[in-house]
Amino acid sequence: MTRLLLLLLFTSFSYLFSFGQGWNPVGSRAVSLANTSVCLNDVWAYHHNPGATASIRAISIGAYYETRFLTKELQTQALAVAIPLKVGVLSAGGQFFGYQQYRNTRAGLGYSMKFTDFLQVGVQGNVQTLRLGGNYGSTISGTVEAGVLAKISEKWSVGISVMNIGRQRTNPTNDRFATVLRGGFQYKPSKKVSIFAEVEKQVITKISFKGAVEYQPVQPLYIRFGAQSAPMEFALGIRYRVSGFSIDLGSKYHQTLGWSPNFGLNYQFKEHEKK
Repeated sequence: MTRLLLLLLFTSFSYLFSFGQGWNPVGSRAVSLANTSVCLNDVWAYHHNPGATASIRAISIGAYYETRFLTKELQTQALAVAIPLKVGVLSAGGQFFGYQQYRNTRAGLGYSMKFTDFLQVGVQGNVQTLRLGGNYGSTISGTVEAGVLAKISEKWSVGISVMNIGRQRTNPTNDRFATVLRGGFQYKPSKKVSIFAEVEKQVITKISFKGAVEYQPVQPLYIRFGAQSAPMEFALGIRYRVSGFSIDLGSKYHQTLGWSPNFGLNYQFKEHEKK
């Protein structure tokens, strides 16, 4: 009976993912904040807001792993890299979801730059593939993303991003890769606390409202929690940082389907002094 229930749940979520092809929230910090991440400006901004990577001042790399609902067929792996240049920041990333009979892959390059201390903008191009088992074959498409991050003041930031601007289709299902519109803000009432709020709309799904808080009680430790609607999920996580390394642990929780634990490992090289 338990196996039958798991199979039904998996089938249901495979169906849901077929309507949002090609993108899953990734990055342990972002997921532990209930994906309230359009204003985050670390290396994982590659997957959430291409414009936010322009704040990165040292070479940064990150790796991520998640198991949705503790089901091996719903695993996600992801990578992100950001390299500051003399002008702007070059970034790259990829994410891989699924298993042998259903696999989504998304990988590409991005570039961002600051126009002023107030405004930074980024664009990104990705190659997205969908592979289905049996005789259904696979498909490949190119997608474009763009994002903006505006620093209103020392305490307030506003971010907007659009993924898959051209609404590229998949074959053989003739479905579309997910087009995601996101807008939100970050408020820092103190150096140790950040409050996030965001609205997300995928073209064919309901609006999702999200909110989260990140707290740094001591220098190397961060504590996070958040919640989102459509679907209703809760999230929590921690980060421990030592030297250039940071380790993230977190999980989302769905009332019916249970826990989705994640793990992240990041490294940031030392920042070179500008001459």
